[in-house]
Amino acid sequence: MGLDDPFPIERCSGRVRAAILAEFKGRCPTIREVANISDAQWLTVPNIGPTTLEELRSMTYPAPIGENRTATTSMPDSELLSRLNRLQRELNTLIGEIKARFNSLASKNNQPR
Repeated sequence: MGLDDPFPIERCSGRVRAAILAEFKGRCPTIREVANISDAQWLTVPNIGPTTLEELRSMTYPAPIGENRTATTSMPDSELLSRLNRLQRELNTLIGEIKARFNSLASKNNQPR
């Protein structure tokens, strides 16, 4: 399923389907359009709460192969925060490595020959 494919509205519960159709004035949006709306904005839409938002997000961002999405829904908040912090540290490490490689390549290209 690509981001420009129609959102699978037929797989939604009636509440989520009605909320999506209301938000998009009766038309079925693309997956990208649904994904581009922030969680905070979705939570202001009538009939969208944390549970229905989770249902909606599960269809816009499918779980990676081998990852069980329900495992994270039953985790305590402290464990989720710990996991988030670990992932953010990993991301920052990767960003640092990419910047270092980019700067290394840039300095090699700017040296006189």
